[in-house]
Order: sequence, then C-alpha cells, then structure tokens
Amino acid sequence: MKLGLPVVPSPVAHSRNVPADQASCAELRPGDTLDGRFLVTAEINHGGMATVFQAEDLQNQRQLVAVKVPHALFASGLGAWSRFEREAEIGAKLQHPSILKFIPVPGVGRGAYIVTEYLHGNTLAERLARHEPLPELEALAIARRIAAVLQYLHAHGVVHSDLKPGNIMLCTDGSVRLIDFGMAQPVETGRFHLRAATPAMGTSDYIAPEQLQHKCGRPSADLYSFGAMLYEMLTGSAPFPGDDPFVIGSQRLTGDPVAPRKLNPALSPQIEEIILRAMQRDPARRYPTAAAMQADLDAPAQVQVTGLCDRLEKSTPGKRAWLRVRYVTLTGVVPVVTLLLLFLLLWHHYAKSH
Repeated sequence: MKLGLPVVPSPVAHSRNVPADQASCAELRPGDTLDGRFLVTAEINHGGMATVFQAEDLQNQRQLVAVKVPHALFASGLGAWSRFEREAEIGAKLQHPSILKFIPVPGVGRGAYIVTEYLHGNTLAERLARHEPLPELEALAIARRIAAVLQYLHAHGVVHSDLKPGNIMLCTDGSVRLIDFGMAQPVETGRFHLRAATPAMGTSDYIAPEQLQHKCGRPSADLYSFGAMLYEMLTGSAPFPGDDPFVIGSQRLTGDPVAPRKLNPALSPQIEEIILRAMQRDPARRYPTAAAMQADLDAPAQVQVTGLCDRLEKSTPGKRAWLRVRYVTLTGVVPVVTLLLLFLLLWHHYAKSH
C-alpha cells in the first residue's frame, strides 16, 4: 500500500454514500462517502487487487486516513478474499512504531475495506530510483529500523513475505514504516501463496529462493529479502538486475549475486559479510533470527569476515530450461485455471439468482 505519495483529486460529478457491503463494486471516486464516515478525497494507488484512497475521517476531526478497497472481481474469489481478510486481521494485532497503524472500524465486516493511518513521505523504492548507493551511515540507520520491526513481526508469529523497497516508507517525520501486509501470513501455518511468485506482483528482485520453489514462507525468507534490499541500498543495483522475472528467478535459484564491494569498493568488508550472510541460498546458512542480524548491524566493526565474497557461485545456465517450463506453467496455466474457476463460480451464482 503506497501511502503519502502525491495525489491529484479527480473532478466530482456528485456525492454518494456507499455502504460497506458495496465498497468493492461501487467504483468509489472523490466526493463519495464510504459508510457514512470516510469522505474520499483522492485515489492514491490502483493495484492489481485493490485500490487505495485518501479520505477524511468525518468522525475523527476529518483526520486524513488511507482506505484500501478490494476490486469486485477479486473480492468474489475465495483466495483473494481470504488474503484481504488476513491482512486486516494481522494488521489489527500489530502495534509497533515502525509498522503502519491499522484503524479499527466497528461494525464493518471483515474484508469489506481496510483503514490505516495516512503517511506523509516517500517509499524507499523512490529513494533508490536514482540507482546510486546510499551513504553507508544512512543505509545502516534505515536497516536497523527494519531489523527491529522484523524482530517484532517474527516474535508475534508473522512473516511479511513481501519485503521490498516499495513496502518501506521513509516518512517526513523521520520514522521508517513497514507497510502492505497483503502477503503476510502466520508462521505456524507455513502456507505459501502463488501470488508472490508471479511476475505481475513485481517481487522477483527480493523474494527468497525457497519462495520461488513454492516452499512455505518462514522468517528466514524475510531475512533474505532484507539482505537483498540492503544490497541495493548500498550498491545502487538489485542483486540480480534485469527485466525478465524468469531470468532473475533462475539466477537466484542457481547462483549468487556479484560481491557488493565489486560494485561499491567504498563498502566495508564487514557490511559486505552481513549482506551475503543474509542472502545465503540455503536458509540454514543465513542469520538465525532478525535479532542476530541487528546485532551485527549495530556493531559492524565487530563482525568477523569469513570470506563469503570469495565463495560466491555464478548462476548455472544448464538448470534454466526446466525452470522456464515450471515458471511458464505457474505464470500462465495456473492464472488461466484460476480465472476459469472464478467464471464458473460467478456463472453458478447468476444461474441460481435467475
């Protein structure tokens, strides 16, 4: 959920009051009032599964909030609906200064819409758009905040599963916030959602190798993504740059990124060690916890350099053919089957009502 970005209000033809149970199919627009409480003032972001609006809370001194409303097509699907409900459930129980604050709305059914605080600032992705390394001290300051929030998440049994610069807000008040819990899941379920592996979701630069292999998400996967973000923050480049999600995925599965200090020689060997340990392909070789990683980030001079940079392996081209078949199957056949099942579900509902 991208919050606090520049928004331009659209012209208002007329105002409507939209009940909660009609939010997903009402095509909200500026001037509408959702549930008699939230006056929509602008559209912030139109995503694949939901749209985020800027709104004023008429019951709380017109305080600015962000309202996330699922699209009607996806709200009709059980999988998408359960993800939206889970995001609301998880968000409601998380209370941390570096996590987007969810605002409870009494009487609203789960999954109808989500209300959060409105953040002023820009995403880390925007900060990295110049493709230049951040100053080491600035990058470490941001990284320590992310490590702290990951400690909190994992201690409360939650894996974010979609950690990337676009989900980190650098707020104008100096705070750093983790946002968008649409892919988050409880640790104990070990469920993995195909959405994270599809190219349309734009997470291929940061997700862990085991997620590409459709293995259950664990806290160690978040640490890999965190390492990939830190790599980009300090080198100005994604670990596996490119536009083809298949190529990026296969490189991640069969090899390691270029040593960070080859891209940024000014980087200390200790920081390079931290990045490469977090990005080990084998989860067992990564940091055991976010707390362990934060301990190294807090005292990088004390980090023992073990020569991980000298043991990096290049991607193996021979393994890419079967990966492409698997990738095409997952990103082509599975979505078609999903849409077909959704069509049959809607047709069945239509037939029953007539």
